[in-house]
Order: sequence, then structure tokens, then C-alpha cells
Amino acid sequence: MKTRTLWTMLIMVGILAGLGWAGGQAQNPKQGPTIVAPAMAQLTAEETANILRMREEEKLARDVYQVFAELWKTPIFTNIAGAEQRHMDAVGLLVTKYGLKDPVTDDTVGVFSTPEFTTLYTTLTQSGAKSLLDALKAGVQIEEKDIADLKTALSQTDKSDIQWVLGNLQWGSSNHLRAFTRNVETGGTGCPLQGISGGMGNGKGPGNGFCQGCGCGGRGTGKCYRNGNGNQNGAGRGNGQQRRDGSCLMLSPVGP
Repeated sequence: MKTRTLWTMLIMVGILAGLGWAGGQAQNPKQGPTIVAPAMAQLTAEETANILRMREEEKLARDVYQVFAELWKTPIFTNIAGAEQRHMDAVGLLVTKYGLKDPVTDDTVGVFSTPEFTTLYTTLTQSGAKSLLDALKAGVQIEEKDIADLKTALSQTDKSDIQWVLGNLQWGSSNHLRAFTRNVETGGTGCPLQGISGGMGNGKGPGNGFCQGCGCGGRGTGKCYRNGNGNQNGAGRGNGQQRRDGSCLMLSPVGP
């Protein structure tokens, strides 16, 4: 029994250590307890309701982003869907720890125990199917709702383990919101490519012209020197690089 309890604690610490990474930001600065102590205190009705609600709310986010990832083939949805799975798992550990009945009885995408989430899933996926920009706006809507509900839940508990889990979820959701917002601000077009074109090489070794389409690692339309034979041997650098979360990191156009 002691060995099983210790493994459960270690798994929880490991999952929570990964929260927020898909937002493309630095590692979570929050420092949780080294080992989560076994639950002793009884939950209030509000704490119970909030844990169960957040379990399904994180599933809602994961499911919607998985649908959008398949529909729009955009990294931001794939990456953040993975983070939402970790959020689900973290809340699931609270469900297990306090002996609650897990509302996620069927992990199928779009299936929920609470009718409210079924309705939200249908509304959000239908809206996001119209265009990539609409899908990104749906992401903003989900994260804003998530943050608001997490703030409410945090205000209604004094238990350090619950505060730690929900606080980390709020931190991760704030990163997700910033990522979606950045993409909405670009019009949902992804990273604009503004490479510079120019003349051919001068035929005497490294040329003096630039070319399109030779950016390094697919980071936008870069530019590179051409050698005298016209081979594109330069490693260009585009001005629309992607962050880890799939959002754009805009750089100034690279001069000659």
C-alpha cells in the first residue's frame, strides 16, 4: 500500500511539472510540493463541484482542439491539445485522491456527462469549422472561460494541493490564451512570409544576389547567396518564424 501511494504521488508531480509547456513559454516558475501528502480533509460541496467541472472543462478544450488540429493542420491546436490532456490528467488525480466519481466515463471526443459541455462542444466546433480565424477565436473563448472558472474555483478552496493543481492550470491557460490571441491578431493567416528576392549570382563563386525559397528549416521565405552555378547554398533566415506553440514570432525584414 505504501509503495502504491508513493508511486501515485510521484506520477502527480511528474504530470504537473509539464503543465503549460505547449504554450511555448519558459518552464513553469511555480514550485509545488516535492511530495503531495495523502488527502485527509473532507471536501466542501463547492470544492467537489469545481474539481468535477474542471475535469470535463479540460476535456472540452482538448476535444475541440483535436478537431481543429485535424481540420486546419495548424501546429498551435496540436500542441495545445496535448497540454489540455495533461491538464485533464492532473485534475483526474484529484478526482482519484479524494475518491470522487469521475464524470469522464467515456473519453471519446465530443462525449460528456454534463449537457452544458455537449452543447458547448457542438457550438465551438461548428463555429471553428468556418475558417481558421474562427477556430482561433474559439480557442480564445475556451481559454477565457477556463481562466474565469479556475479563478472562481481557487477562491473557493483553502486546500494547498487543490490550489497548486488549479494554479498551474491557470498559468498554462494564460499561456494558451496569449498564443491564440497573437494568432488572431495576424488574421489567422499564420506567419506572414516576406522574403526578399534579387539578382542572380555573378558566376564567380559566392554570388551577390539573393533568392526566395531557401529559408532555413521552413522558417518563412528566407534569403541566401547563390553560387556561380546557381545552387542555393545559403542558409536563409525568414522573418516569420514560428514559436513552439505554432504562433508567430515576427522579426524585422532581413536586409541585404
